[in-house]
Amino acid sequence: MRMMRNFVLLMLCLSLIVPPGCQSFQNMNKTGQNAVVGGAAGGAVGAGIGALLGGGKGTWIGALIGSAIGAGAGAAIGNQMDRQKNELERELAQVKELASQKDTTVIIKTIKDSNDLKAIKIVLGDAILFNTGSSTLSPLAESALSRIAYNLSKNPNTIMTIVGYTDNTGSYETNMRLSQQRADAVRNYLISQGISSSRLQAIGKGWNDPIASNATPAGRAQNRRVEMYITAGEQMIKDAQQAY
Repeated sequence: MRMMRNFVLLMLCLSLIVPPGCQSFQNMNKTGQNAVVGGAAGGAVGAGIGALLGGGKGTWIGALIGSAIGAGAGAAIGNQMDRQKNELERELAQVKELASQKDTTVIIKTIKDSNDLKAIKIVLGDAILFNTGSSTLSPLAESALSRIAYNLSKNPNTIMTIVGYTDNTGSYETNMRLSQQRADAVRNYLISQGISSSRLQAIGKGWNDPIASNATPAGRAQNRRVEMYITAGEQMIKDAQQAY
């Protein structure tokens, strides 16, 4: 409980739950703190999202679990993620080719989530998804997302975190709003393709966490992107733990 209390305190201090944040949490008695901890943990498991991704880009990625995952269960989940990634590579091959003609890229790679389990990261460049300053999906975006939705439908025990990013042109508030609108647009399209809303979380990060310098047009183009993280859902983790 002490570790979870510290975790929730960090979440509150970063305003990732609700104001007034960490000061109110610190002022609570232990009973009140425990109630907040329990509610936050339960909500995070249900949504598939916690607070911080250690060693990542400021977002917890993966279902929040309360116990260690054994090596056998981790390997089983890893094998499923490898299979799903290979499927995505095939399903998005044509989109990747079209993206290269727009001087942008589609990236599909294996990463580790916040539970140190294998996960899949998909990066779609801004030129694939939206016109400048817009959150309306392009025809190429819909083509790519239709394939991703098909992949998710074949792998129903995975969840996805969608994170929108911008460059640093314009105000911070404008970019935060635009990045959230773009992440929401991706999420809403996947829902329209039959993916349950409970499997999808959309987050706008604005110009935070750039992957290139905003000092050049090429760098700003790289920073305008949507990242999607496919991770093991709670049921997949439970099934793997029971099998091993």
